[in-house]
Amino acid sequence: MKKIVIVIVLFGLMLMLWNCGGGTGSATQSDISVLETTAVPSPASSIVPAKPLEPSSMTSRSEGSTDRKRTNDDQARRIGGQGEVNESSYDINCIMGVLGQAITDDIAYRGRPPTAEELASIQDCKLNIGSGDAGSSDRKRTHDDEGRRIDGQGEQSYDSSGWTFNCSGFDLDDSGIPTVPSCNLIPPPLPSGVTKGELLSVSLPNPSYHEPVEGCQLFDQGQCAELNWGPVADLQGGEFVAIEISLTNPDVMYAGVDSNDMSMYRSLDGGASWDLVHVAGHVGGIAISPINPNNVIYTNLETANFQTLDGGMTWKRVVGKLPGEGLVSPLTAIAFSKDDPRIAYTTALDVVFETGRGGTWPPHPSGVYKSSDEGKTWKRVGVCDICGSIQTIVVVEGDSNFVWAAADGGLFFSKDGGRNWSGNVIGYLDETRKRTENINKNILPKVVGLSLQPGNPDTMLAASSEFGMFRSTDGGASWVPSNEGLNPSKLHRVQFSLSNPNVAYVATHDGVFRSDDAGESWTERNHGLLDKHVNPIAIHPLNEDIVFVGTSNEIYTIHPEHQRRGLIEHGGMYKTVDGGKNWVRTDKGIIEAKIAQIGAHPLIPFNLWVGGESGRGNFFSPDGGASWLFSGSMAAHYPMVYAFSYDFPTVMWATGWQKTGELSGSTNGGANWFTRTHKLDEGLSSKTRELGLRLEGANDFHIHGVAVAPSDSNIVYVGSVHDSVYSDLVFNLEGAHIFKSSDGGETFPEMSNGFPIETKTSINAIVVHPEDPDTAYVMTSLHESETSIGIYKTINGAQSWFAVNEGLDPYTNDLQMDPINPEVLYAATESGIYKTTNGARTWKKASGGIPKGPVIDMAIDPLNPLILYAITPEDIYRTQDGAVHWYSVNLGIPLLRDSSLTLSVQDSLLRQLALDRTNTGHSMYGGTFAQDRTLEIDATGRVIVVAVKTNRNDADKRSERILYRAVLNPLVNVVYEFSINDPMRDVNETTVKVVSQSNIYDMFFDSNLQRLKLTAAGPPGTTSKTTVIVPESLLSGGAQALVCCINVYINGSKISSSSTNSGITFEYVHTGRDEVVITTTQ
Repeated sequence: MKKIVIVIVLFGLMLMLWNCGGGTGSATQSDISVLETTAVPSPASSIVPAKPLEPSSMTSRSEGSTDRKRTNDDQARRIGGQGEVNESSYDINCIMGVLGQAITDDIAYRGRPPTAEELASIQDCKLNIGSGDAGSSDRKRTHDDEGRRIDGQGEQSYDSSGWTFNCSGFDLDDSGIPTVPSCNLIPPPLPSGVTKGELLSVSLPNPSYHEPVEGCQLFDQGQCAELNWGPVADLQGGEFVAIEISLTNPDVMYAGVDSNDMSMYRSLDGGASWDLVHVAGHVGGIAISPINPNNVIYTNLETANFQTLDGGMTWKRVVGKLPGEGLVSPLTAIAFSKDDPRIAYTTALDVVFETGRGGTWPPHPSGVYKSSDEGKTWKRVGVCDICGSIQTIVVVEGDSNFVWAAADGGLFFSKDGGRNWSGNVIGYLDETRKRTENINKNILPKVVGLSLQPGNPDTMLAASSEFGMFRSTDGGASWVPSNEGLNPSKLHRVQFSLSNPNVAYVATHDGVFRSDDAGESWTERNHGLLDKHVNPIAIHPLNEDIVFVGTSNEIYTIHPEHQRRGLIEHGGMYKTVDGGKNWVRTDKGIIEAKIAQIGAHPLIPFNLWVGGESGRGNFFSPDGGASWLFSGSMAAHYPMVYAFSYDFPTVMWATGWQKTGELSGSTNGGANWFTRTHKLDEGLSSKTRELGLRLEGANDFHIHGVAVAPSDSNIVYVGSVHDSVYSDLVFNLEGAHIFKSSDGGETFPEMSNGFPIETKTSINAIVVHPEDPDTAYVMTSLHESETSIGIYKTINGAQSWFAVNEGLDPYTNDLQMDPINPEVLYAATESGIYKTTNGARTWKKASGGIPKGPVIDMAIDPLNPLILYAITPEDIYRTQDGAVHWYSVNLGIPLLRDSSLTLSVQDSLLRQLALDRTNTGHSMYGGTFAQDRTLEIDATGRVIVVAVKTNRNDADKRSERILYRAVLNPLVNVVYEFSINDPMRDVNETTVKVVSQSNIYDMFFDSNLQRLKLTAAGPPGTTSKTTVIVPESLLSGGAQALVCCINVYINGSKISSSSTNSGITFEYVHTGRDEVVITTTQ
């Protein structure tokens, strides 16, 4: 989406745009040396602290000018005068789109003059130069140039270029997960003279009670139209591991995703649209029969291989074990023989999948399985003892017994159908592995991709994980480096074209490269590829110019060494029809399938966080769901709750039950995460240990409830779960326990006195008094455990707890507190909504207008707490009078209509009905809405989001949950204060105030050009009014400049504005993230 960038340029300065932005043979060694540095993903929206958490070393961090997102444009703008191509005369962003970043960097940074061909190709990138004075050598852009929209400008603010991860030793746990915030990503330094504004405060309007309203006030054809719902932008994490195209019908394609919730997608229209056709676990590889597009097999890292013989309609396990059948080994690669389609091979790492998927040294053995009946039955035929995890397996053309395997341990072959295997044939990789620095960094001799030239299998390309491309022309007997034009050394998949065997493509850590000479040299082909971290690649069998690639943002695969960190945009599947010259997205229908948790920042408008039930990462939106970024993290694998600091907006917490990710924190707005589960283990009480509730083994807990005290962000409450839902999993903390940190997460002692910790229940929600951090409530739930015991309260900072359930159904699902009167709370239960007005001493039913039955989740308007929202399994409701009257507000939501009625959990237990929710991970109500934490409201009360199911049957794993949004107008004014400085004129820490109905972030001041830049965001179609109050000390022209000489541009078009001593005011319509430029003129 677009962004709003506000730039103020002083008198006497012309403007310059600045973006932030059948062969046989034995193998021998060869001596190769390839080096390359790694680009690391960047964080997103950066809101720096309102005030630091002083008592906690954990939450302190260095803030200021270096905490900035860097883009390719930023790198380019730092170009000096390199001959004719410089920022004064060329649009560097445009040049990157034509020549690519590598060549642009050569010309810009390394002093290489452009060739005549290169110069001719970038003529359209020339800028319009202002006339200036005759003979002037300092030509700058004119004001008209400044307002011109540059394609992609603003979208690159979260680009990963230049960010680094530097963390090792005791700062990592045994799984390699950071344990301290000092492991945060390190941004690059800002250009000289540029400083980043520090957000001092964010102020929302004070909450107040509006006039109560009994029912709906606006109707559309008899239906309440106060809220009009529509789907948000697709959540796409870009977690692709395999893409395959049918050789006999190229319209048929399959894509594999590294997620339990969304394993296999199928396209019947050449990739234009996709459907989820099977879910079993983490996909490793895919093979389509070379003669039958209906015969497809995929490997799975956590269960068996599955095959379809009817084009994806039905699937059957064909090799490997299912969970619960014993030790399950990760099944990784698979391939058919093109000469004899009856023959197929697949591989399985000989370890239990819970203990690893490869990437270790020395490598584990890998079993090899063979089928002689098109994949219907399989036999284990051999073992590659030193392969480790096999990434790619290839059957040699002309000999179905000759098989190659690219693996952790290097490149191997078998000439007898997989029975016996060679050693690693690329000797240089073994020698490189022995170097001390590579041993310390656990650098493997891994080969990820392998391809044999069609019609000439003696010519081979092997893509290594760390050391570039290797090429053989003698069937693998000898290998040489083949990296001309191939800048990245971190490579992924490589593939020759069937239609033109001289053409090959390789997917890398930094984009796609094409070869037109069978791999001897390479050319970067990345224009339009907005996320260049790509892994799977597929070439159309009849046209070498049609290619598909998928981004690879997963964290839990057989290729973890290229893990991405930071908030990442534009993940997905891309397609080119011109040989990689241009790429477009082509993943319609591939979305995060099972939205399970939603969180909203309590201060920042439109900031939403979403996690999938078994997701690979967290999703973040700064504009109310108009666009999304992705942060790969264990914190989002089986996520539970998001919690946010009120006075340090970049600090947040997340809970879950994935090992090492049970309690995670972030101090940079979710860009990366560190685990604190070990602090929970250290804090366990003596009573817990005496009762034997802490079982043996490394900490493997299920954590759910988490809350930060609004009045003191050093205080964090956490609750655990006695998980009896997943019979195949063993958690080693039984019962339910309450933890509290008073030092910002440095320690988490258990403080459960008075709470029955041996109870097999779940501490689902925690609510803290807005002004008194010693007063808090914990709410229990049945749905992840065996029972629910209602709500417990503390009034002495968790020194003791007591039950507060008089009049309350103890089968509780959610708890909300009135921010104006904290004595008022609302509880959603299996029998409806209950309300207390006396701090939970007593409860009364408050469900008028909601049919009898369970209420799953609620959300309370933070600015007018008489307004609440609630979901039942069948509908969504609103009240505007504090839960006296409720009414349906489902306009635009595709409710699932069915004659069956929803049954409560109590009915299920007491009557032993078939719908037994005690044996499910989340309550399976069989309605439109799924569970708690799937209804949320933003900090201003203007954006409401809810997860909507596409299928009543939760057991049907192909069912999905789509996120819907309603936006209420008008938007709310929010006041932001930033501290900014001008080092060129010794202006220190002056305050810039912004009053806006947008989400304002990323303020930068350029002393060289005397420009101020801001970023703003909001739901598309909404109108925002913004006033920027710039102190006179920051302007060389003083107050007069603000009064007389302001021009405002939005997305390149000039708009009307007003300027006074009180600031610059203008209105615009959000398109998500837009760009605004404000200039001063003489």
